[in-house]
Amino acid sequence: MSLAPHEVRYRFTVLGPPGFTSGGTRLDLGSPQQQAVLTSLLANAGSFVRTSELIDGLWGERAPATGEAVIRTYISRLRRLLSLQGLGSAIISQSGGYKLEPESFEVDATEFARLVESARQSRTAAMAAKLLERALGLWTGTALAGVPGEAAEHERSRLERLRLTATQELLRLRLELGEHAEVVAELPLLIERNRLEEPLYEIYLLALQRSGRRAEALELYRTVHALFDEELGVLPGPKLRAIHEKVLRAEDEQAPVALKPDALFVGRERERAEFRSLLARDPDGVEVLFFSGPPGIGKTTLLRKLAEDAETSGKTVLLLDDFTDPYLLRRSPEAGIVVIASRTGPDATWLVDPEWSGKIRHRRLEPLSTNESVALLEARRTDPGLMKSIVDFAAGNPFALSLAAEVSRSPRDDAARYVIDTVYTHLAGNPPSEAHRWALYVCAQARHTTEELLRAVLPGGRPTELFDWLRGHPCVEASTHGLVLDGVLREVLDRHLRWRDPAGRARMHHRIARVTTPR
Repeated sequence: MSLAPHEVRYRFTVLGPPGFTSGGTRLDLGSPQQQAVLTSLLANAGSFVRTSELIDGLWGERAPATGEAVIRTYISRLRRLLSLQGLGSAIISQSGGYKLEPESFEVDATEFARLVESARQSRTAAMAAKLLERALGLWTGTALAGVPGEAAEHERSRLERLRLTATQELLRLRLELGEHAEVVAELPLLIERNRLEEPLYEIYLLALQRSGRRAEALELYRTVHALFDEELGVLPGPKLRAIHEKVLRAEDEQAPVALKPDALFVGRERERAEFRSLLARDPDGVEVLFFSGPPGIGKTTLLRKLAEDAETSGKTVLLLDDFTDPYLLRRSPEAGIVVIASRTGPDATWLVDPEWSGKIRHRRLEPLSTNESVALLEARRTDPGLMKSIVDFAAGNPFALSLAAEVSRSPRDDAARYVIDTVYTHLAGNPPSEAHRWALYVCAQARHTTEELLRAVLPGGRPTELFDWLRGHPCVEASTHGLVLDGVLREVLDRHLRWRDPAGRARMHHRIARVTTPR
């Protein structure tokens, strides 16, 4: 068992340049190579380390013929140093190796790990933040600074990764505690040292959003998108994309979505009129107005506008976004209006439940008309010369319209690519496998998609499973002759595949034509 902090007499430090203190006095650990041998023993404290491992860890393939003798010399010098401090038995020899006994000294890396774990077990964000600050305060520089060898580099990388993870956890806690501006100020330098560390960008984007710096948040995401594409050939991950979508919708994570007005609202007069008609009369029990539609069609924005309409009514109104469970409504008031928005309509659970029989009005939101699309672009001050191309591309999808309008003001060269990739991610979702992704591509290319077509175009792709998955996708509709995918996602999928895999697109076209062309 290690000694309590106030009892510690001997302490090794590795969270910076290696050090050893005895009774508060810092002692010289010898040459960098001798320090490398010591740090290998510290990293494996309590376990035997073979001499061959010490040689490989210090010199690798360039080990001298006298490597074993040199290691013995370093061990002898370390023993002499420790013996002078009363730790003569700290290093134990065994045939072919050595072990450092951990009972009689402390290591700052061990204390760091203990504090981090305590923070993770803490019940409050404030206490967890204090513990993480104490843990990170143990660092005095780069871990094992100046220590040579592959073993030291491996241990250095491990420790620095733990440090970065703890730093990220602390930053998230500080966001939770409301320190948005402070986090924004500290992140650029940290990101400069870790350019491809995606969680840092997630934290930065959240901090900018919560500080009300929406334009900077959007520009940051564009920069990250281009960086990851150029350096890694990938899109930002789902967490970063989700935060970006919230910024685009100007959502405040800490406020009920239905209470936030949207100054750029256009259309939906029929839906608002039906809601106002419910407000104008006394409901008999609970009445449900259920709006469904694919991603980006404007469900959340409509709820915000209905919240404004209901403010002066004096009626009990409950607005629920992305809601599907009817049983949670059993605790709602005995009389009132419930408005629900969801990607899919009410399922059979609602339809067969006697409690809701005749009380649900389901309306599927349609794309905006051409005139409404133009009005939305005008509200976002879009260049008139770009309006027609944006309206044709977006096919009435408010998310695609708004994104294209915002990005059209950017001078960046990859604006079109960025819009296509972002709309693709937002509407297509995250297919569970590459086969499911290709099933979406097929649905976007074919006039009608059937199980037979999937079997022919995607051999070995489990056509029944893929067809059922497509049928449940919020952007896909069922028709008499099969599944149909229309609107902006159809266009985006085609452009995405044309750019991503033009040869694969050509093969798919050929296979679709073989099945669908009359003979």
